[in-house]
Amino acid sequence: MTTVRPVVLIVDDKRNMVRLMSKVLRDDAITLTAYTGAEAIEQLSVQAVDVVLSDLKMPDMTGLDVLQACKRMRPTARFVLMTAYASVDTAVEALRLGVHDYLTKPFDPERAREVILRAVGRAPVTPGESHEVLPGIIGRSPAMIELGELVRRVANSTATALIMGETGTGKERIARAIHHLSPRRSRRFVAVNCAAIPAELLESELFGHARGAFTGAAGNRAGLFEDAHQGTLFLDEIGEMRPALQAKLTRALEERAVRRVGDTRERPVDARIVAATHRDLEAMVATEAFRQDLWYRLNVAVIRVPPVRDRREDIELLAAAFLEEISATLPDRSIVGFTPDALDALVSYDWPGNVRQLRAALERACIVARGDRLDIGDLPPELRAIEHPTIGAVDTNLTWAEATARGRQVIGRQYLEGILDRFAGNVVDAANHAGVERESFYRLMRRFDVDPSRFRE
Repeated sequence: MTTVRPVVLIVDDKRNMVRLMSKVLRDDAITLTAYTGAEAIEQLSVQAVDVVLSDLKMPDMTGLDVLQACKRMRPTARFVLMTAYASVDTAVEALRLGVHDYLTKPFDPERAREVILRAVGRAPVTPGESHEVLPGIIGRSPAMIELGELVRRVANSTATALIMGETGTGKERIARAIHHLSPRRSRRFVAVNCAAIPAELLESELFGHARGAFTGAAGNRAGLFEDAHQGTLFLDEIGEMRPALQAKLTRALEERAVRRVGDTRERPVDARIVAATHRDLEAMVATEAFRQDLWYRLNVAVIRVPPVRDRREDIELLAAAFLEEISATLPDRSIVGFTPDALDALVSYDWPGNVRQLRAALERACIVARGDRLDIGDLPPELRAIEHPTIGAVDTNLTWAEATARGRQVIGRQYLEGILDRFAGNVVDAANHAGVERESFYRLMRRFDVDPSRFRE
């Protein structure tokens, strides 16, 4: 699919700033330039644009004047204001007129690039940078980078692996990545969903059967263990396996041999086992719903896949990748991105069905969408109902720097208190969830005057 590049108009009387931003955006957008407000308005009169990046103070007019002209001439364009002379009054006026975002000079050019790409509904990706943490799996959050490193270490071993995670987190993809990165990659990867096969048939599927073992067994048949010899056998939803079969599986793992149903001899097999479940196996062991000896056999290399709500940094990347896949299958249509409101809704939603639900939501949105960008009205109703929190009234007596600093203080304290409350005051768990080193987390608590003992039960 050919992606349509957005058009960005850069307006600044400082030529070095125009050159810098043109260079920063050259891989992402078609850039137009103007060195005065009048030139910008002339460009807007003849050229459709997606984003205007404009300085506030220029010799002939202000950026707010350009903003008002843009709203008349190109009402769908997003406007980003940049200035070294920020004040709360200016920011309030800009927001009232409909500015999308506000950059205070000096700013990091990459930060400006991110703002502009989000304004056109695209996830910012550094040119030449790959976000593939594992084969077929993308992410940029600390949790996914750490997961990728762990999976690579596990893949290079011979250990039995257990993948744990909520429904829809991509456990089978992790299993396939383990196989792909292992010395067994040239052999078969055999997958079976233990919940999808009737209990009375699963034993025969796994271990095979001898001729005459049961009605309909007209001949000898190898099971999936033998099919996966020298390769990888993936047992999905192993928590659904009945206890009697768990005992036979435990023996197969211990003896590295299987006995076909109705047969009298064992056959040696060399299949690496990767299991997965969305259930809490430890809790099941405590209630004797899962065999303790099998749990010990599986609990060798445990991989916990984080839910989407705990790695929101990845949502834009995932959404962009899914959108490209889905759009390529649409006849005579091209959907190239998201509106900012749609992206905000995607990132804010908790995704109880995780990656699987995210892809399904985007597929549904592509079917109903009429434009070339998915808007919030195209998304499922549960995403449109999200309410975004506010931090209360803004004190307009403050400067812009003072107001933003106070906002960071309020949000920072609320976040730390919320995460400590979630983990009952356990600083280690809270720091791990936040993706912050423990010592850094302690420094944040001191900085924001948060006492973890208030949240301990």
